[in-house]
Amino acid sequence: MKPKEKLQFPKSFLWGSATAAHQVEGDNINSDWWAWEHSQKRLDFLRAHKLKPEDFCSGIACDSYNRYEEDFSLAKHLGQNAHRLSIEWARIEPREGVFNETELDHYEKVLQSAKYHGLTTFVTLHHFTSPLWFIKKGGFAEKFSVGSFTKYADMVSKRLSEYVDFWLTINEPEMYCTHSYLFGIFPPQIKSLRTTLKVVNNLAKSHNTASEVIKFNTRKPVSMSYHLSDIQPHGFLGNIAASLVHYVSNEFILNKTIAACDFIGLNYYNHHHVGLFGKRHHSHSGHEHNDLGWGIHPEGLERVLLNLKKFNKPIYITENGLADAKDVKREKFIKDHLYYVHKAISKGADIRGYLHWSLLDNFEWEKGFRPRFGLVEIDREDFLRRKVRGSALVYAEICRKNLVEY
Repeated sequence: MKPKEKLQFPKSFLWGSATAAHQVEGDNINSDWWAWEHSQKRLDFLRAHKLKPEDFCSGIACDSYNRYEEDFSLAKHLGQNAHRLSIEWARIEPREGVFNETELDHYEKVLQSAKYHGLTTFVTLHHFTSPLWFIKKGGFAEKFSVGSFTKYADMVSKRLSEYVDFWLTINEPEMYCTHSYLFGIFPPQIKSLRTTLKVVNNLAKSHNTASEVIKFNTRKPVSMSYHLSDIQPHGFLGNIAASLVHYVSNEFILNKTIAACDFIGLNYYNHHHVGLFGKRHHSHSGHEHNDLGWGIHPEGLERVLLNLKKFNKPIYITENGLADAKDVKREKFIKDHLYYVHKAISKGADIRGYLHWSLLDNFEWEKGFRPRFGLVEIDREDFLRRKVRGSALVYAEICRKNLVEY
């Protein structure tokens, strides 16, 4: 049997996990997502598909709004030295121009707790959800959105700067644009290419202007969390198709915003084979799948990371994980992906941290509570009791030792 290789990571490498406010906090009642979850249209859709609405409403979620201290303590116990979380705009500005000091105080306490537990903090300002008033005015499809988002970023960055190490303006702008305005999966469920392009433009402007304000207020590094996929050619004219899809999926928004980034936040989940006319063919490599049917393809992460070298900026992997309720694939998933992260580092990619998605089982957007992404299980039948999974203990050893035995 071949002895395991010890893959040492750079000194001061950050190890941690990530969460998002709406997915774990609960009772985010002033947001567009909360309104959509409880809308008659959504409830009728779920019942028509013989699904229980309560399984698809965020409700109390993981109650991390009240149990954040317990969650950060778990992260520390699991050897983690960094954590990514989000600030909920709908709590802070529930009505246009009205900023809630009580909620700002709350997030100050949350971040103080994270720092108390020795966690380097990555804070996201927009993770898919928006205040309902903002969406009713047209949201990021309208020009006013740039000013509104920048005012929010200005307020939050001034108030919370002391406890934030890295700022992320917007999570996965690629996914937000397509799922909310092109494919009609997320609220407001619009299907319009014209509107999608408006949203892309306004998101880019929002990031660029907010970044300037945040840097002026805090002198802290700013980026986005980009959702980048590994795109590989398949079949006739595959190279041409893959190049086109790569540009549209991975680089269109990146190129509009990278100048305002001090580092690159990378979320990696997907690998696609692309053939003629840009059609995506999944799983031609025969790889395994997670509980949602997404292909597991760690080799693709190396390619994505090496492609980012050209921007000459530090890279932090701000999300990477899988739905695995039985916890039978997560250990291998983590080690395999970190093997290719290490390979990318050895080839010159400036990668400085890895944040696993997610610390907790959470509310997985339109998919409800069924997908289990957590290092820590949330037992929804036992008062949301936290249960550390076996894979979390393996990841904890990696975090503590700063190396992977592979």
